[in-house]
Amino acid sequence: MIAIKCPACGAEGRAPNDKVLTRLVCKKCLRVFHVTPSGKSVLGEPPGTGQTSLAQSRVAPDRTLEVDQWFARAWKRFSSPTSLILTAGLILLAVVAASFSSWRPESLQDRVARAARAAVQGDLKTIEELAATGTDTYMGPWYVSIRPQSDELLQRLGSSKLAVETEVKQQDSGQGGVEVIAWVSTSEDLERKGRALPDPTIVAASANPLPISLPMFWKYEGWGGWRLDLKRSLELSKAAS
Repeated sequence: MIAIKCPACGAEGRAPNDKVLTRLVCKKCLRVFHVTPSGKSVLGEPPGTGQTSLAQSRVAPDRTLEVDQWFARAWKRFSSPTSLILTAGLILLAVVAASFSSWRPESLQDRVARAARAAVQGDLKTIEELAATGTDTYMGPWYVSIRPQSDELLQRLGSSKLAVETEVKQQDSGQGGVEVIAWVSTSEDLERKGRALPDPTIVAASANPLPISLPMFWKYEGWGGWRLDLKRSLELSKAAS
């Protein structure tokens, strides 16, 4: 075997010894060349073969080689750091978009009901989770202010479930919030009365014979949704007692 090197593109390879002074075609650039007895690669037909026509010197391209080269170039581009970062970014964007499309914020009514049940049952973790920014320090005083009536309700709860209805008292455009009363009862069949509320999903409520009322103030905090302003809620609770 002899080592050969295409004089046109530099592609290297090996060939049998009897290929000296024979017509060779580079598989990479498809140029015709030959190897001299001294081992030198020279472009063109080997001496003694005569002049060949342009049509005769052309060879059919190796499609398999072309496909392999295309995949090699594509993989090189795909595996580059820039391509990997871009691909990871697109995947992350798709995941976020799918998560966002399935996410629905809680309505004011849902949050009021969750906060009211948590307050009556002493679930301070939920209250802290729903607290408006900067008002969680008022959680203790507000919780103490509602304990007497909450304890009274728990005494007659028995095996019944807590039922909560909401009544929007007024909106405070200056504070960007709304004053709400949560009517909490042991009965799950509270009468509903229509009222105009800021959220179309909210349904106003009325008291049943033995409910307790928890005045609250809620603020809307953009992506955080409706949040319980414990400072204002404490003021409302003191005013109602």
